Amino acid sequence: MFHAQLKFQDGAAVTVPVDAGEALAEAAARLDLPMRHDCLSGDCGACLCRATSGEVQADPTALLSPEEQAEGLRLGCQTRLASDAVFELDYPLHPTPSAAGRYEAEVIGLDRLNPTTTRLVLHLENAENLAFAPGQYVRLRPPGLRVARPYSIASTPDALPEMELLIRHVAGGAVSGWLENQAELGQKVRLQAPLGGFALDERSPRQIFIGGGTGLSPLLSMIRAARGRSGRRLLCFGCTAPLDLFHLEELRALEADRPDLEVRIAVMRGTATGAETGTAVDLLRQEDLEPGCAVHLCGPPAMVIAAQQFLRGAGVASHAIRAERFAPRA
Repeated sequence: MFHAQLKFQDGAAVTVPVDAGEALAEAAARLDLPMRHDCLSGDCGACLCRATSGEVQADPTALLSPEEQAEGLRLGCQTRLASDAVFELDYPLHPTPSAAGRYEAEVIGLDRLNPTTTRLVLHLENAENLAFAPGQYVRLRPPGLRVARPYSIASTPDALPEMELLIRHVAGGAVSGWLENQAELGQKVRLQAPLGGFALDERSPRQIFIGGGTGLSPLLSMIRAARGRSGRRLLCFGCTAPLDLFHLEELRALEADRPDLEVRIAVMRGTATGAETGTAVDLLRQEDLEPGCAVHLCGPPAMVIAAQQFLRGAGVASHAIRAERFAPRA
């Protein structure tokens, strides 16, 4: 048996005994220790961590680039120990989100924001003990479907028992088909929540958010929840075309109401009032990337990769770049 020390963003630490051949995240889950996880199969990235010392063996994964793996990033569910080791996690130990549980919820809001995006607002039942951190997600299963799909939470913990999800329509998608043909107010859906390890770096006085499409969801939750806290924040939000943009009025209202927040918007094709031409990454300027900044990325894989390459080339330290990766699923 070996021991893994988990070091959290707030300086707290927990030691996990890990059996020979056992994955780190599996050991933490077995002992009910606070390392976030979801699928335990290497597909979701919820158990992302950084190995800083010790000898570890990690299975290959498409979720991490060779550069990230060389920098010590690992998926806890795919990592086994060959010695005692230390791992850093990108979220604080306290406050700890509640353990993932199953909830029923009523659809109380159903708004088609554009041809490819729906805003779904839910009222959760028996949510008194539910606690999540901005950046986390849920698995949603509509009535009559056997599948559940992950969606980041766009609202804040203070909004519970109401919860907002921004859902991109995918051709042939099960949830997309439900939204387009069957969803209506008053329907009941099922959720598993909270899930995921994507989190705000609250230590940084300069926080940058780069989002593409519905990748805006967890970033919006982080920004909303940061109201009244110290620090300066920049949101770079991009979509493919003007028709794909959404939540523009809310973003501009947030910017007008929050002296700590600047919002920049871009479209890759066409023109839109108040938007630049290009990608969300193109909205960044060298002077934005001051020492000590923390960057949070969420969007299509191509956007995340482009942002990581730009940031590394601009000298941003790898530990200051946090990414939630998602790909549309049917």
